[in-house]
Amino acid sequence: MNSVFSNYLSPYVEAGLLRDAGTTPHEIYTKMAIAYNQGSIGVQNTTRWFVPYYEEQDPDDFDDILHHYIYSNKYLQELIRWFNSKTIPEFVTMSPTTMNVRIRIFCSKLNTLVEKGLVEKEMAIRIHLNLVDTIRAEKDLLIDEDLPF
Repeated sequence: MNSVFSNYLSPYVEAGLLRDAGTTPHEIYTKMAIAYNQGSIGVQNTTRWFVPYYEEQDPDDFDDILHHYIYSNKYLQELIRWFNSKTIPEFVTMSPTTMNVRIRIFCSKLNTLVEKGLVEKEMAIRIHLNLVDTIRAEKDLLIDEDLPF
């Protein structure tokens, strides 16, 4: 299984900002942290935790609709930027407990946006489910890469 960020850093390599994008999940997330810390707007605003990226998407696919919904809602964009700032720089070394706390804080902030009528409930549910599924899958990739088989 590939990371949702497997091909994400290719433009940074092509532009000469990174030597390589990395091939293992650990290398990819280490490079993501470097790009984030260098001020990459793309990494700071990425929605790949919330809307998993797939090579070919059907234009009517709900994830694609969700992607456009996020980019049309400034409150979600701010919340995503916050989550990325608390997650990307330390994802490789972050404990499961810390990650769960960050997800819980994100969920609370997302619920506040729903209560204020700034985000549709159905979209918030989908964002939360995608986030939890993606984070768990990505952490599993990091754990699995260290296995000897």
